[in-house]
Amino acid sequence: VVVAGAGPAGISSAIAVARQGFKVAILERLGCVGGNLTGGCVGPIMGSVSKGTFGDEIIKLLGGEFYDFNKAKFLLHELLIKNNVDVFLFTTVSEVTTKDNFVKSVKAYGKTNNHVFNAKFFIDCTGDGDLCYKAGCEYKIGRDRDGLTQPVSLMYVIEGIDKNQTLTCCHEEHYTTLSNGKEYLSMCRQACKDGILPPSINIVRLYNNGKQGERIVNATQLNKVNVLDEYEIAKAELELRRQMVVVNEFLKKYVPGFENISVKSCSEFVGIRESRRILGEYVLTAEDCLSGKTFYDGIVHKADFPLDIHNPDGAGQSEQEGLPPTVTPYDIPYRCFTPKGFDNLFVAGRCISGDHRAHASYRVMRICLAMGQAVGVACGLCLKNQVTSKQLSTDLLRKTLTDMGIEL
Repeated sequence: VVVAGAGPAGISSAIAVARQGFKVAILERLGCVGGNLTGGCVGPIMGSVSKGTFGDEIIKLLGGEFYDFNKAKFLLHELLIKNNVDVFLFTTVSEVTTKDNFVKSVKAYGKTNNHVFNAKFFIDCTGDGDLCYKAGCEYKIGRDRDGLTQPVSLMYVIEGIDKNQTLTCCHEEHYTTLSNGKEYLSMCRQACKDGILPPSINIVRLYNNGKQGERIVNATQLNKVNVLDEYEIAKAELELRRQMVVVNEFLKKYVPGFENISVKSCSEFVGIRESRRILGEYVLTAEDCLSGKTFYDGIVHKADFPLDIHNPDGAGQSEQEGLPPTVTPYDIPYRCFTPKGFDNLFVAGRCISGDHRAHASYRVMRICLAMGQAVGVACGLCLKNQVTSKQLSTDLLRKTLTDMGIEL
């Protein structure tokens, strides 16, 4: 089995396949594994799913909800090796060979060598659906009316906060009165109006990372970026790093206890919330998420995260002021992970089959970890039973997952 992408979904997919006794290669374009769990500086691990999934194991391995990004690079890479997964870093999928309804091989380039990977099954966990795109899969991108996607960001960690300053800000209605008598969220919004903060930033989220004097900052935001264009991504990275300087100056000048902050670490790449959504046998909808829909072939259960659509055309939320719409814990069916037109290709992570609004809920890491595990188990069952992805019994898959202790 070849897994493309070593982020949360890719790691869980590869390990789930390997634990069933099959040979797995995981291809990662960057210089470390983990994706947003590590190099992306994204924390805490957001979203929730039912009990017993691979996310529980990962959180225990990392030491809890608050963990060290750099240590996690080692721990996750070591976990892959311990499970006999062949890890290829700086390895990017460049070409996909198909015949009839099957992917036959993947060509990938590294620093000096071009590799050809022949496999029985392939799993796309690239986030952008790169393998599926190169195989010719159908896909959607952005919202229906104009194709705009959620903005890109760079998350980072600051240190040097006064030990007596306990300020955190996790969402658009997390109101806090500061020691100077000013309300923090209102101050952010006014700074945006006054031009102190960029027009795309009207909230500076500050997440606890479990370390005194530090916060994870989720604030930088750039709209209308074609995230599939390398030149635009390069320009976006420069602008987002400029925004980091502006945000830090705002915090230093206006927030008591933040006068001496500095950047401790920063994402190694532009954070992309949304790009290709590969068209599968079923398209998960926002209505499914809001109503808490269950499915006969549900393999991720009780997925829970708001329809958190960062405004594609400005600051704040896309659909309403304040908090985004909450969902009712919902299922993600097997059919969302099987791209149309292919019998040995799976997809897991934020690029699964769903609409623009549903994607805003299932794109987060806790849910992606569960997706990857479920798909990896499905892939192993296909190999064991010598069936295609479309022939696999979803009753057998669900029974296997529940026998592993996963609540469905």
